[in-house]
Amino acid sequence: MKKNLLIGALLVGMIVWAIIDSIEWNTEETAKVGVSNEEVGIFIGDIAPDFQLTTLDGDRVKLSDYRGQKIMLNFWATWCPPCRAEMPDMQRAYEENDIIILAVNLTETESRVENVETFADDFELTFPILLDERTEVADLFAVQPVPTSFMIDTTGRIEHVAIGPMNEDMIIQKINEMN
Repeated sequence: MKKNLLIGALLVGMIVWAIIDSIEWNTEETAKVGVSNEEVGIFIGDIAPDFQLTTLDGDRVKLSDYRGQKIMLNFWATWCPPCRAEMPDMQRAYEENDIIILAVNLTETESRVENVETFADDFELTFPILLDERTEVADLFAVQPVPTSFMIDTTGRIEHVAIGPMNEDMIIQKINEMN
């Protein structure tokens, strides 16, 4: 009886080992043929989720339209003092560096969309301002406090997440660290 249990346990162990060894081999083979196992997500190292929004100018843009470029994806609102503080730095970084800034306004939290237009004019912002009218994209990226910025590299991967305002030096440093 004990001998049969020992043989059975040994047999089960060999089968489990063969399955595990097979799974590891298949994963290596998958990587060799170029199949990607990269995850879409909102954490550092993830591929940023794609979305489409309308800009303040009325154009429809998708995040994936900018693949191949360094992106600062910034979530903000006009009523947010730290957002107001970082906008001049963002504008300077945009003008002086090779970066795309997509400033996603949490439009649902604004009393009226005209506030966003006035804000953009007052701060002389020239980068695209996207209107998240139902905060769906902010929810997709799990944005809680604003401002929150995602620095996305040329492959679409999130390289850095900043909760709170960034100054020009911080933005430039993160741009230079990305590929």
